[in-house]
Amino acid sequence: MDRMDNLQKDIELLQDNLLTMQELWDLREPDLNWRRNPAKYPFQLFKKFLRRIIRWILRPDYQMQIEFNGAAVRAVGDISRIQNSILALVDGSMEQIQKDVLQESDLPRVIQIVSCLNFGDAVGNDVMAIKNALKAKGIVTEIYTSVIHKKIPEGMARNIRRLPELKEDDIVIYHFAAEDPLAEMIKELKCKKVLRYHNVTPPEFFKDYDSSVEKNTSNGLKQVRELRDSIDYVMTVSEFNKHDLQNMGYCCPMFVVPILIQFEDYAQKPSEEIMNRYSDGIKNIVFVGRIAPNKKIEDVIEAFDYYNKNVDGNTRLIIVGSYDIRNKYYRYLQKRIKKLSANNVIFTGHIAFNEILGYYKVADAFLCMSEHEGFCVPLVEAMYFKVPIVAYSSTAIPDTLNGCGILLGDKRPENVAKGLEMVLKDANASERIIKGEEERLKDFDNEIVKKQMLKVLQMISEGQDACADKE
Repeated sequence: MDRMDNLQKDIELLQDNLLTMQELWDLREPDLNWRRNPAKYPFQLFKKFLRRIIRWILRPDYQMQIEFNGAAVRAVGDISRIQNSILALVDGSMEQIQKDVLQESDLPRVIQIVSCLNFGDAVGNDVMAIKNALKAKGIVTEIYTSVIHKKIPEGMARNIRRLPELKEDDIVIYHFAAEDPLAEMIKELKCKKVLRYHNVTPPEFFKDYDSSVEKNTSNGLKQVRELRDSIDYVMTVSEFNKHDLQNMGYCCPMFVVPILIQFEDYAQKPSEEIMNRYSDGIKNIVFVGRIAPNKKIEDVIEAFDYYNKNVDGNTRLIIVGSYDIRNKYYRYLQKRIKKLSANNVIFTGHIAFNEILGYYKVADAFLCMSEHEGFCVPLVEAMYFKVPIVAYSSTAIPDTLNGCGILLGDKRPENVAKGLEMVLKDANASERIIKGEEERLKDFDNEIVKKQMLKVLQMISEGQDACADKE
């Protein structure tokens, strides 16, 4: 409080000196809001007064000039003290932050590092959910990143430049999902390093659509391979990701802990407008995810088109995900739709979260033909909303479903149509599938996944199963 009191006194002195200067010169009274931002206005006004001083030199009234310049000198001193007070307050806050992060604890400190903390994506949600889970257990933890999305709650993460000095028994969880300039820094850290691998989409998917993304993913996979000898433990989100790293030569202890999903977010009220619009008796086949080549949305469209034309015309396909009309892949999808003369295909574009919930609520089937997934959160979301799933058996999808839903080894449109027909026209089969999904959903319960993660971190802190060929 002393620092705040001193700052307020200096601001009041500056106000007095500025008013004195105003009386000596015909200046418009500035619109000051000292309480909201005391650091902003003094510097701007002082620059204005410096220009006035230069003009004063030309004035014949020497005494008024002396008084004015004296007030200006005092104002400079006031500004200097205000600046020092603000810096002292900032330093005091940083000291408290360091104490919060560096405080003594029986459990090791757990630091998460991620290149970008994005809002609304699977990686960002996993990072924040882990922090909340660790804090709830009394574990000292923090998130450090290069970029924080503007919608991320204040105080959730800190800039990577503020990363404190780490000790040998500290645990760093490094989230990796794309090319990352922080990878080199991770190699140099002197602590226990855990790679939380979300997987990187193979570059060949982007070859004909986006050369920059192709290069980014290629570099990302190269970085993962180069991190191999610097990582002490691996904590992947799926068995597929674990095997992926093993194929890259990783030999350190590996654990599989699913993404921590904040199911309470899905309890929000869904969009009534969406539910009213699409509750019209037409069966809704839904896909949710990025409009990206690895998602094989063209296969979703072709399978739907076959079903719509040959099995049941009273259906529509809703593709929920943002897109850029200039994107080559999106334009390719539009050409495919035109070539097929497909009807009732809807792209939602970027929409609000409650609208996404609305589409899940009206969905009669969830269709996924993706050929590369590290986990695929939308599958779990479909389970939560009791939507029967028809999916192509690829990469992490069998891991995530683990026997529930309809898993297809053949994605020819006529074969996919059989799966859709089962869930849309056979009520008993649909009910069995939904019950299976409800059972699988229990494995992703927050408390269960938290226990898995805490057990893994405990094993890491105790040095269990240390990598044989690492010192």
